[in-house]
Amino acid sequence: MTNKKSGLLQRPDYLVCTCMGVMYSEICQAIEDGYTTFDQLSEFLLVGTGCNSCVPEVKDILKEKLGDK
Repeated sequence: MTNKKSGLLQRPDYLVCTCMGVMYSEICQAIEDGYTTFDQLSEFLLVGTGCNSCVPEVKDILKEKLGDK
């Protein structure tokens, strides 16, 4: 066993937008790449363009990743 930090210490990846098949990690990567508003993420990843049930989750991820910026 190593002391190296593993992916287990990070938040597990999961499907956020079932309509478009967008994973949590894809949303996080897009935010890191500069898509910092819901509208930008929606245009880039198509999240929130199907049934809209993921909209609150995507907005929560934005808040989590950007903080009070």
